Amino acid sequence: MNSSISPDYFVSDHQNVIITSRIPHNYSPKPNFNFSKITFITSGIGLHVINGKSYAIYPRMLFFTQSTDLHIYEHTQNLSTINIFYQPSDHFNLIKGFEALIPKQFASFHIHRFLDSNSANMINGSLSKLIASQDKGHIEQESLFLRLLVDLRYCSYFYDKNNTNERRILRLIRWLHANFQENVNWTDLASQFSITIRTMHRYLDKDIGLSPQRYLNKLRLFNALYQLLYTNKAITSIAQDNGFDDHSYFTTCFRREFGVPPRAVKLTGTKHCLEII
Repeated sequence: MNSSISPDYFVSDHQNVIITSRIPHNYSPKPNFNFSKITFITSGIGLHVINGKSYAIYPRMLFFTQSTDLHIYEHTQNLSTINIFYQPSDHFNLIKGFEALIPKQFASFHIHRFLDSNSANMINGSLSKLIASQDKGHIEQESLFLRLLVDLRYCSYFYDKNNTNERRILRLIRWLHANFQENVNWTDLASQFSITIRTMHRYLDKDIGLSPQRYLNKLRLFNALYQLLYTNKAITSIAQDNGFDDHSYFTTCFRREFGVPPRAVKLTGTKHCLEII
């Protein structure tokens, strides 16, 4: 699906859900819309900055944003998303109060969470039905939107319950996103999550296409990019904040990732990919 959002967004009294598939592009932030959004990353990578905090984003990642949030996408590489815009529940006819169904693990603190393959397939199935319902009656669309929320709640409930290798890897990835600035000993970390080094490499390569160390470096470099663009910190401090004790190595890694040295970003900034939604 390649449609763009109507300039008037929800154009009728019965239109409470809009689904778009798009590549983020330039917009001016306008935080005066009264709708929220669920975003599912289908391909590509990038940096998502929301309310002053940065997150690296990858395929099979899902997150919620609210009507009051301001956010932008930086340094996107082939990024494509599916977005579900929805009105507050008091606009709906059948499913008032559905906000209580939104899993706190997904919706609180703007958590960006990977879905395991089974959960991603389930959500994709729900999204396909919801997309197909856009030309049908609002009752069917509301029912399918409710189904999506129920599926998300199911995925959230079982996120930490199952103990498969894939779930362990997802918990490890979640740990990396929260602790990427720390020194990481991969052997100790694999032991902490009850997986082998070989399993960790296999799953990260399959799901993300990167080795564990390259993935960790990307998390650090994306956060360094954010600090260069939006803070007054010195480059040496930014390097140290993000786990690079060697300034020359930080500069080499940064140039390899972004094509310019940190100093160039600090002096001139980079072109933003702005998104109001």
